[in-house]
Amino acid sequence: MRRAGSVWLWSLISAVVAAALGTAINFATDLKTDFLAWGLVVAFTLATGMITGVSQSLITRNRENAAEPGAGTTTIYGNVQHSQVNFWLVILILGIAGSLLAATLIGVHFSGSLLTSGSPRPAVTEPLLDSPPSTRTAPLPEPTRTLTTTRIPTPTPVTEPRPSGLTDFVTAYYRLMPDTQAGWPLIGPNLQRRGRAGYEAHWGKIDKVDVHRATTTSATTVEVRITLHYRDGRPAPTETHELTVVPCDDGPCIDADTLISAK
Repeated sequence: MRRAGSVWLWSLISAVVAAALGTAINFATDLKTDFLAWGLVVAFTLATGMITGVSQSLITRNRENAAEPGAGTTTIYGNVQHSQVNFWLVILILGIAGSLLAATLIGVHFSGSLLTSGSPRPAVTEPLLDSPPSTRTAPLPEPTRTLTTTRIPTPTPVTEPRPSGLTDFVTAYYRLMPDTQAGWPLIGPNLQRRGRAGYEAHWGKIDKVDVHRATTTSATTVEVRITLHYRDGRPAPTETHELTVVPCDDGPCIDADTLISAK
């Protein structure tokens, strides 16, 4: 009965070692160049062979003992053989324990190798989050102010005619006569109130004017001596006039005419 139990025990141990051998082969295949893993595969292979051999030897001896008479008696040879079997059993158990420990170490080593010798993980760059749009309202551009300057025309200052200029102006005026078209703009508003028709009627009788002298009597008056030649041949009178010259829009103009004497 004990021998039958030993056979089953050895068969169980053989199955365990065979499973450990398959695990070692998987580790060695993954590690490829790890000599420790391949050495463990060799150790498990040898252990599997030895356990198988012991099991087969026990089975053969059980069959032989069962066929011999007095199989139920215990001999010195049988005790010695049983002690040897127990010795090898202890050795195998220790070997299995060492193998399992070595398998554990290899597994740890294999896990570390995968973590350290594997392909480097690509760096993961987290996308930068766009900053939320500012809630501040951009200041509205100030309206462009266009300053339109309207230049108010300033009246051209009319300078007071100088005394020498007064005499020249009066002399030039009489030399234009009887051209009323040129002379009318040279008289001031006071004389123009008498009407242009009377102005042209008076000078229409004159053929020409002789200016004898022109002198200034004040800052605005000129005394002038002239001779009027009529168209109808009447005697030509010589007259002395005092003319008042004032500034007008286009320059000096004769605004008053006072007859002083006539001969």
